[in-house]
Amino acid sequence: MARLATGALDTAMLSSILSRVRAQAAADPLSNPILLFALDLTLRMDRGEIDLDGLESIVQQLTAEAFADRADRLRNYLGETAVAANERALEDLIERKAREGGFEEFRTALARTVFGVVFTAHPTFSISLELARSLAELATGQTVEGVPLDQEGRNDRMETAARVEHRPPDELSLEVEHAWVTEALHHGHDALEGVHRTALRVARKHWPEQWTSLAPRLVTLASWVGYDQDGRTDITWTRSIAARLADKLAMIERHLRRVEALERAASGDFLAALEPLAAMLATARATVTHQIDLLAAAERDPAATAAFGRAMVSGRSHALVETAPMLILFEAALHAAPDDERREAIAVMRASLKTHGLALAHIHVRLNASQLHNAARRLVGLETEPNDPANRRSYFTTINDLLGRVRPVAISFESLMAERASAKRLMMTVAQIVKYIDAETPIRFLIAETKTGFTLLTALYYARMFGVDDRIQISPLFETEDAFERGERVIEEALKSPHYRAYLNRQGRMAVQFGFSDSGRFIGQMAATFRIERLRLRIAQLLERHGLSKLEVILFNTHGESIGRGGHPSTLADRLRYAAPPNSRAEFERRGVRVKEEVSFQGGDGYLHFLTPAAATASIRQILGFAFDVSDETGNDPIYAAPDYSAEFFATVQQEFSNLVDDPDYAALLNLFGANLLYRTGSRPVAREVEEWGRPSKIEHPSQLRAIPNNAILQQLGFMAITLHGVGRAISKDPELFQAMRERSARFGRSVQMVAAALDRSELDVLRAYVNTLNPAMWLNGAGRARRPARTKALRELARITGQLDQHDRLARLVRRLQADQLWLLDAIEPAETVQRRRLILLHGIRIAVIQRICLLAMEIPNFSPQFGVTRDDLLARILELDVPSAVERLRRIFPHEERAAATPTILARNPNTGPIPHCRTRSSTTPCSIRC
Repeated sequence: MARLATGALDTAMLSSILSRVRAQAAADPLSNPILLFALDLTLRMDRGEIDLDGLESIVQQLTAEAFADRADRLRNYLGETAVAANERALEDLIERKAREGGFEEFRTALARTVFGVVFTAHPTFSISLELARSLAELATGQTVEGVPLDQEGRNDRMETAARVEHRPPDELSLEVEHAWVTEALHHGHDALEGVHRTALRVARKHWPEQWTSLAPRLVTLASWVGYDQDGRTDITWTRSIAARLADKLAMIERHLRRVEALERAASGDFLAALEPLAAMLATARATVTHQIDLLAAAERDPAATAAFGRAMVSGRSHALVETAPMLILFEAALHAAPDDERREAIAVMRASLKTHGLALAHIHVRLNASQLHNAARRLVGLETEPNDPANRRSYFTTINDLLGRVRPVAISFESLMAERASAKRLMMTVAQIVKYIDAETPIRFLIAETKTGFTLLTALYYARMFGVDDRIQISPLFETEDAFERGERVIEEALKSPHYRAYLNRQGRMAVQFGFSDSGRFIGQMAATFRIERLRLRIAQLLERHGLSKLEVILFNTHGESIGRGGHPSTLADRLRYAAPPNSRAEFERRGVRVKEEVSFQGGDGYLHFLTPAAATASIRQILGFAFDVSDETGNDPIYAAPDYSAEFFATVQQEFSNLVDDPDYAALLNLFGANLLYRTGSRPVAREVEEWGRPSKIEHPSQLRAIPNNAILQQLGFMAITLHGVGRAISKDPELFQAMRERSARFGRSVQMVAAALDRSELDVLRAYVNTLNPAMWLNGAGRARRPARTKALRELARITGQLDQHDRLARLVRRLQADQLWLLDAIEPAETVQRRRLILLHGIRIAVIQRICLLAMEIPNFSPQFGVTRDDLLARILELDVPSAVERLRRIFPHEERAAATPTILARNPNTGPIPHCRTRSSTTPCSIRC
């Protein structure tokens, strides 16, 4: 039971305390209001006015309030959320298209895919699926079933939010992620079918004799979930095949449900036309279900792989590997339909089949360029890196010659199982998908860290070897400073190969991927968006220069859901225009190059945009509004009329942030608590394993971290440096021109909105308070003022341990560096003092107080001789860096409960990567505190 004294702390009183200490700090520039706030809480805990369970109740209340605010933000982000209003807006968009020309022009325009929605499995599954559904329902005023949400329903969802933990699911496997994305994909298909239905109705109004021949294909849905092997060894070929079979089964069942619904009300010729279609789909469902069962058996026992392989071969004709048999039956049903309503229903299914083939989504597989290089090492005689100036030309010539000689080879599931080279194994997996699951839908082959044309040719070589060069879209991923500098030259180098040029011409398209997340964390998010836009423009010029303007270009903008990873915080419309600036889109149009823009929606946070029918419809409405309006904002934007200013501004940001990244003190900041403040938010591992326990492993450079934890650590420390740092220095060079551009340029102003949003969520005093956890002087000063001998002893011991760690001075130096730039920034942009900002600072203050409590409790660990290679100081170092779960596990081994119960410290915890986050108690309780330490 939470213990609060009469008139004790609640959120109002906490806010009052924060106001008081802020006023106190304003008069004393040497004090820190966050530390004063944490000290106040600590003293109240000492006096028994509040315990950790009481703080947990306050945290839960603040979390529920933040949850409600997040629902409001999502509502504003999506724009209009009423389904009927969005359907009318979509009808207006399509009606305008119909009036631009005759039926053939309209049919051609709608048969062209203009946008791609890509769902990735990045680890942003920050809350449970139940809470995510509630969040989307509160935002859109509609349940996941499409029923309007009344006040009672809103209250129920808020009561749940106030009661449950806001954290990822305990079991967060690839299969859980796949089930999650499947739900989002179904809502996406519902929204797209609504678009197709609207297009057919508009066509029927204008061309009543021709409308049934219309097959809209405006937007594609794609998925990475189960196919992304960059940096992952847990996604085996069996798991990728299983994901593709599951995607296929979901789509077969979707079509079957609709055909059966039509059958129930059909008769005569129409019923006769539907029956073979239903029978074909039912047979396909049974066949694919059997294949999935056999694959599951093969995963458990590799000896069962042969049986699975035989089922894939024998079931090929029944499993619907090509769309032609279904399309023939759709045409027959369309001609037999007795009225326009049922003709429309068939035409909508046909459009879906032509857009997505025989599965719920297109798929993107991904690997790293190094995996391709390793596979080709002996083949090419690759003794150095492919971009080695001394050997680059010979490597390129060799792979180009091999491309002219390579012939397709036969493979089987057994040979796939035996292949050890990951790049070859992935291409073989693609080949088996094309051969036995879906022979027609193109598969994107994304290559991370592409630095040379050699890499693209190597991918094409293996595609030819395994007979899928006509089915895969090879795409370089550009996301580093070097890639932005010479990305178009990588493509140009590949174009020197007649084989690669012929491949592009046969495909009729070229795919390129841009990464906002990794680029942002190495050169700053503001610089990244500028460099990506410049690269887009140079690619447009490259295609014109090489006479390839007839190619369609797929520009895949991969960004995260957070500000630091390129997710614009204002609206979905801004998100789309930030990733694909209208001016760069207009440059492609001016050169006659057709462009399909694609944008990622990453993990659970990204799926929110498609987690109810209303959210999906709102998202598709915004997407088509963006895709149809290429000229939007392209007229007279002053930032493009001042190239010298924009180039110098973003170059300054890049220089300042790149220097920060290379500062060893910055790595020390990321090491302060490492990933110990983070939940495990996906099936992908968040930390590298080390062989010895001892002292915590340290990164020496941010490149040793993944992008998501890099960004998340900074968020949890209260300072979004990836978006902020360097901007102050850039502004200081010409503050007046900065303000003018911010006000008058849509492109520049949208970028500055990112900075302002990051500033609203950052507080340097919070960061400084976290850093002071390792400040020996702070603990020693406390020891000098403590009245109880036990507390004095604990504080002196903390001063000793933090002195041994010797981290504070370099961290304080880093904070000063950040502050120097922020002072310039604050001259131009002030953070908005909102309820949300105040709540966030309160939560940081509570957490810092709890961290300090953990540090004090750790000093109660008795001295012991080294055990299992671990000393007491090793344990204390772990605890001070908040690796509490592993420290407690070691303590349990050193002090077994049955032998030394009295000596066991009262810190209780569970691993944040396998269960609930670290917990702590100052007394026994049946309910552990869930304050996020």
